Amino acid sequence: MQDNKTSRKAVCISVCMCLAVCAVVLLAVVCVAVYLAPAGDARQVTIAAADSRPAAKAAADYVCTGTNDELVIQRAIDDCAASGRQLFVFAGLYRLDAVHEFADGGPRAAVVIRNMHRTFEMVGERRYVGGWAKGMETNGVVFYLRPEALPADGESVDIVRGEWSEQGIMNGSALNLENVAIWAPDSQHNLRALDLQRVNSLELSNVKLNAFGKAMLDGLKYPFGNPPSPVVGNIGITLTDGSNNVPVNLVNVSATGFGQGFQVGGEHVVMVNCAATFGLYGYTFGNYPYHCAFNHPITMINCCDEQNVNMPLFVSCGDNGGELHGLQEVTMVSFNFERVAEHVPGKKLGDLMRETRPGTWRGQIGFTTQPKWNAVNSVDLPLWAEDGSGTGFRTVNNAHKPACTSAERRTYYPQYMQQVFDLDLNKLLICIDPAKRLWVDALGTPCP
Repeated sequence: MQDNKTSRKAVCISVCMCLAVCAVVLLAVVCVAVYLAPAGDARQVTIAAADSRPAAKAAADYVCTGTNDELVIQRAIDDCAASGRQLFVFAGLYRLDAVHEFADGGPRAAVVIRNMHRTFEMVGERRYVGGWAKGMETNGVVFYLRPEALPADGESVDIVRGEWSEQGIMNGSALNLENVAIWAPDSQHNLRALDLQRVNSLELSNVKLNAFGKAMLDGLKYPFGNPPSPVVGNIGITLTDGSNNVPVNLVNVSATGFGQGFQVGGEHVVMVNCAATFGLYGYTFGNYPYHCAFNHPITMINCCDEQNVNMPLFVSCGDNGGELHGLQEVTMVSFNFERVAEHVPGKKLGDLMRETRPGTWRGQIGFTTQPKWNAVNSVDLPLWAEDGSGTGFRTVNNAHKPACTSAERRTYYPQYMQQVFDLDLNKLLICIDPAKRLWVDALGTPCP
């Protein structure tokens, strides 16, 4: 009887082991199938670069040669428009050799994303993580515009843009763009790396824009040496055309080396973990033509402006027809500034944050700033230009204490209408003139 029990136990163990092995094999097969799923997915068109790995090229619907890859990318996008499918882009370096005229009447561009009157998804195989390695398997998807593609007459062109229409407001276009890097050849030419003025709804994730494309291919590494100051018409990304009526979300989007990293506009815009670095302006607000009001909120969370010549510029907000002016809300939550003269392009600092019409914008800004490459957050650096700019914002340096001694308060560079409870004077003080460090109590009595 004991032998029978032992035998049955051994059989059970053997069966369990066989099932476990089968499960592992099945899991491996599923993982491989999932990894290569885009190639066999009827819902997707797939494209590979000349230097994509062999398995990707074998599986792709379209394969680029490394010359005029923009034409192959455009065919793949047009295929998606005709078939109702999405686009999956295998990791690799896609070389764009020309900008072209398109029948929609928009700026000349290397690639145009069609208005498909639905949400179009263009997803890269993996996120670009920065730097440069031989072979693109560690660096995701890169669309690179070669210098030879730029017009000799200085005309502004787009690398990637949405299909043009009279206006971008509620025109039916919607784009989800993920895991794609777009490189301009340099920062000295007028261009837009990603022009979304005629795209109504946006979801951008892990999109990396870089104006040091040629230099990076030649081996330039962060922090990019000593580049010249970019031209203002060299733009990383331009957002939507006014009152877009749907949310616009940007997560982990960066713009490096441009004249204007982010041309921010539209409404109901949320930007999370976005970074503008090593440019002329990291962010400009309302600095492009639009067809309807900029009034509803723009919210930025954990974004940064680092090593740009000038701090953010606020231009026009309100109605383009002249009926409304100002009062659009911009909120910056945990926003970080870092400006060091020896590291900005041209090695000379420019303007503080300012409004072209001082006092017309509204919002709340909580920020920190560093005065050196490696330093603690500063309490005594100014933010706004002293020309009335920023007076419509509630601005707080997050390195300041809400209550402190008089001596510590005097080390602060305050913001307009900032409040601090002075522990020595035992009362709440309000700053009414940051440049003069002028604080008053609730009765208006100056308190040095």
